[in-house]
This record gives sequence, C-alpha cells and structure tokens, in this order.
Amino acid sequence: MMCRVTSTQLLLRPSSYPVLIEHTARYSDLDPSRRIGRDAIVRWFEDARIAVERDVFGAGLIAHMRLLLASVRVDVLAPLQVIARSAAGARIDTGRYRIGIGVSRIGTSSFAYTYGVFAGEECVATGESVSVHATMGGPAPLPEAVRAALETLHTDAPAPTRLERWPSRLVREAYPFRLDVRTRFGDIDPNRHVNNVALAGWYLDGLAELHLDVLGYPTGGPLDGLSPSSLRVDYLDEVQYPGIYQLRVGVLELDETSVRYACGLFDGPRCIGLAEAVGAHRIPDEDADPGDLAARLEPFRMRAV
Repeated sequence: MMCRVTSTQLLLRPSSYPVLIEHTARYSDLDPSRRIGRDAIVRWFEDARIAVERDVFGAGLIAHMRLLLASVRVDVLAPLQVIARSAAGARIDTGRYRIGIGVSRIGTSSFAYTYGVFAGEECVATGESVSVHATMGGPAPLPEAVRAALETLHTDAPAPTRLERWPSRLVREAYPFRLDVRTRFGDIDPNRHVNNVALAGWYLDGLAELHLDVLGYPTGGPLDGLSPSSLRVDYLDEVQYPGIYQLRVGVLELDETSVRYACGLFDGPRCIGLAEAVGAHRIPDEDADPGDLAARLEPFRMRAV
C-alpha cells in the first residue's frame, strides 16, 4: 500500500519536541467530512512556526529578516475532530490539541522544522517544513544570531523528505487535468504574495475538482474519504495578486487501495509550484459507492513528454 510510514511519522511522543503549543480547533477548520482539513493543519503549522520564531528570534531580529517557506508536508495518521460522541451518545470535546515543533536541520541559508499534532498522548498528524532566509538577491546565509536561536530548538529527527522533481513535472502538458485559479486579495500575506496556506488549499481544490469530474459532479462535492491523507507542497516561486494561474493534476501511481497524485502550478508555461498527495480510492465506510474509481482515474495518469 502506498500510504506507508514516512520520515515525518517517526517522532510520535510529545517529549520528542522542544516546544509544545496548546491549540484549540475552530469550526472553520472543519472540512465537509466534519474533520480538520489538511489545509487547516498547514495553517496550524504556520501559527506554531511564527509563535516560536517570535519567542526565540525576538521582534527586532524578525523585523530585519525575510523568511520564505520553501516546502511543507502534512501526514494525517488519525481523524482530527472538534466534537465527537461516545458509544452512549454523549458529546465529547476533542477539539483541544497540542502541536509539537522542533528544528530538524540547519543549513547555510535554510532550516527545517518537524511537527507533531497530539490529541492527549496520541499522535494524530505529523509534518515538516523548510524555510529559506532570502534577500532581494535570493537566498542568503542565516545570521549567526538566528543560527544560535535555532540550535536551542534542535531535535533528533530525519532530514526533510525531498519531492522527486522529474523534468516532466515541470511541463504543464504532462498533467492531464487542468483547473484555472484566480488569486484573491484575501489570499495575500504581509510578504505581498499569496500565502502558503492558501496555495495548499489550491492543490486540495484541484484534487476535489478531479474527483468531481470522475464522479459526475454529485451534489455536495466528492466523497469524504477521497481527501488525501498526505500532502506535500514545494513553493518554487512567489504567486502574485492579481493573477490567473493554471493548476494541473495527474495520477502517478495506483495500487489496490491508494492513489498518488502529482500537481503543478503554472504561470503560463513556467512551473511555480509542485505538490504530491496520497489518498484512498476505495472507501468501504462510505454510504455512496463510487464504483471502480481506480479505473476512472486511469485516463488521468501523467503523460510522457
């Protein structure tokens, strides 16, 4: 099965992380399945990252730095919910989580975080991200004060995973499915480009649109169980407002239960973002029967270019 354990899923104890942040889920974090959406978890990681950097770097240092997110990954291990019910039907508040965060690697101009999301003592999601220190001329060496601050957050964790950047992934015609996306003013952040969380949402939208296409546009959208359990995004260039971009999707692999997708974001012919996701195509606990979804996804395999 493709949903094998990844390097982001190896640190499963709260004590593995130098910092633990209490976090309460919000209703707006829920997706149609009444579970926390993948893009919401990306936002949780961003909130944790910014809170930690304000504490360890200090406001004065942050004001003179430009940190750009190069990549982010989230792996969901168990359902994240706000309200659940016990076997007796009683409401249980399960919306309180802890987010563990630590620094797994410090490079010349970049550094990586590792994350764990905990419900009580259970690890329900993991993740990683890479941040790059940049000036107007491109990546720049990390200031020594930043490097020293990051050392205080170091934790033993595997190096961040790398997305396979085959040349074909940079070619828009290699992806069979196309979705045009217009940037919105509300998507831009203080760096004056589209925020990383909004971009993660674009890739999830692209997968949902593909599912709608193969399922025949059912009312209410695609089946809940088709949401990916793993999402990895690489930000290759800034996405500007205003603008209209092409989001492309293709199928990389299909096995008995899972599907691995590749996504590319294009400004004309130029690739400015990549993503990869893994999800299910067989959903035994859904009321609706999608039929042989794997067969319907076959025509959307990545093309040779």
